[in-house]
Amino acid sequence: MKLTKNIRQYIKIALSAGLLAFPSCNYLDVIPPAQPDFDDTMKDESATLGFLFTAYSGTSLYTFWREGSGDASLATDEYVEPKDWDWNMQKMLYGTVSAADDIGDWENLYNYIGYVHYFLEQLDRLNPAGVTEEEKAQYRAECWFLEAYYHFKVLQNYGPCPIIETKVDQNILPSEIPGRSHFDYCVDWIVGKLDAAAEVLPATQTTENLSRADATICKSLKARVLLYAASPLWNGSFVYPNWRNTNYETPGYGMELVSNKYDPAKWERALTACKEALTAAEAAGYKLFDLEASEAKAAIDKVPLPFIPGKEEDTEENQSFKKRVQMFQYMITAHEGFNNKEIIWAINLDANGIDAGVTKSRLPNRLVKKSDGSWAGGYHGTAPTWAAVNRFYTENGLPPAKDPDFYLQSEWLTRYYEGASSPELSKDQLDSEEIKNDIVKFNVGREPRYYAWIAYDGCEYMPLINNNNPLWLNLKNSNTNGYSLSNTRNATGTGFLNKKFIVPNGVYLSSGSTSGDKFRIILIRMAELYLNLAECYAALDRTDEALENLNVIRERAGVRKLTTADLSTMSLMEWVRNERAIELHAEGHRYYDVRRWRIADQVMQPSEFKGLNGMTVNPSFEEFNQILPIAQPIQWNVRQYLVPIKNSELYSDPQLVQAPGY
Repeated sequence: MKLTKNIRQYIKIALSAGLLAFPSCNYLDVIPPAQPDFDDTMKDESATLGFLFTAYSGTSLYTFWREGSGDASLATDEYVEPKDWDWNMQKMLYGTVSAADDIGDWENLYNYIGYVHYFLEQLDRLNPAGVTEEEKAQYRAECWFLEAYYHFKVLQNYGPCPIIETKVDQNILPSEIPGRSHFDYCVDWIVGKLDAAAEVLPATQTTENLSRADATICKSLKARVLLYAASPLWNGSFVYPNWRNTNYETPGYGMELVSNKYDPAKWERALTACKEALTAAEAAGYKLFDLEASEAKAAIDKVPLPFIPGKEEDTEENQSFKKRVQMFQYMITAHEGFNNKEIIWAINLDANGIDAGVTKSRLPNRLVKKSDGSWAGGYHGTAPTWAAVNRFYTENGLPPAKDPDFYLQSEWLTRYYEGASSPELSKDQLDSEEIKNDIVKFNVGREPRYYAWIAYDGCEYMPLINNNNPLWLNLKNSNTNGYSLSNTRNATGTGFLNKKFIVPNGVYLSSGSTSGDKFRIILIRMAELYLNLAECYAALDRTDEALENLNVIRERAGVRKLTTADLSTMSLMEWVRNERAIELHAEGHRYYDVRRWRIADQVMQPSEFKGLNGMTVNPSFEEFNQILPIAQPIQWNVRQYLVPIKNSELYSDPQLVQAPGY
């Protein structure tokens, strides 16, 4: 919409020109005073919607999809990016983050909160022509949702945060600028906004408004907020129990910022919200993506079933397994128009799904040799760790190390196709199907989600991506997709690549052009609601209900259901956490999960970051298939449970206190 672009440009100009309310306090530098031509931005219904859509634009900026800058939420044990990329997430991963950085988007998030407040003020003041009172009520409710969402994004990264309830007066005194509120106060305020919005908004939005808030999104976000609040970090096990405000008091809490007393009632409250969210989603018609929807989409795309090692024989069982692998690829990339009813809230991706910048970071370096003799491909960046690939189950629904029927660990990195040998290294063309000879036993007999989302040496990466042909992945060939001294910037070398979010119908053509579906970046989906509920039940020792909700996810994944007998293999909460790590792999949850569970101390240690030997030029099969520490300066310090506020904000707001350790 041209109007929306104009509004964004106006705001951009206003911000850069310094026409802001608080030059001394950047995070409250929100919207300039009304200008003579600013009233036109809300003169009628179309203009008002354009204004509202701009208020929404922050939802697309501060997500796990925005890798290059901003949000630190990619600093997890799921995967690493090339060291030379020097992204913000690496500052957190390497322990170099400081109060000179703004890697959690503190300032920008508060600017969007201020923008929402400005919209609310102008909505009543200007009384736009053609906007009914009913529409005004919906717009207000959407703004309440946005207030809650942006505050929650701050809370996720920084912990207790200032609550900005209304548009801030330009003449506010420094002593009147709010400081951090108690964590529980922040949670209650956010939940109150979500409850108020849910009472007004429809259960679902119309097709043309899918990225806008509705009651189901509000209830689903509320469930996530309360799940976080009940988790160990914020429920009696905070890492810095003596952290307090010095100049600012939260009503009812005094100077305290985080409660140090465990409260089981928080889990009960979260459980109630999680049940309400799932009930509301089901009533609104949401359900897990399934084989029927996937097969219909694959038929339209004419995408063949993938190659899976050990499933070569053309049996009904093997065909069924391959269809389930393909289903998980479509589940994360097929939008609502393709009958994907799992998506509760998602935002649009501008480029096609194969050519977006973040998608390209996941693609191998060389995908096709173009007609002019040059190569086209991605950045070979997003590389799962050894710990991450080990979390995925075997076909028996167990972690590899805990499955007595899986291969012995001493055999994991030996050839599956015994008696085969590595093909000669291709030099002028991509690797042939023969490279599957190098598939190791660790990569055979795994569950469908593993094959859908993890790429490994010798695999068929995607069936059409190479000029409508398969790409066979050789991570040992420096001439193709192995480590090369000619391109050390785009190399990670864990022996694995992340292919979640790669659209099955994506193609790199020899002409140099690309094709593939646009997809929507999913922020909330049905699987999370089941996993949230399972975690609440597990925390409350309600084993049967926890297993019931876990088994909904496992059944869709094609692995056997858990029973109480499986609790001798792992504890109930370990099963919950592992299932969540697999199902939500690389979707932006893990960073927050390991922190709220208070296990970052264990899983984020440098010793836990390992991979195969993929940073060697043309290694042999034996040289490549050995487990080594990842060659990056990974560090963990307890202070990394929180993101620091930028020093400039502390200087301008005497009520603020810094996160401990910074």
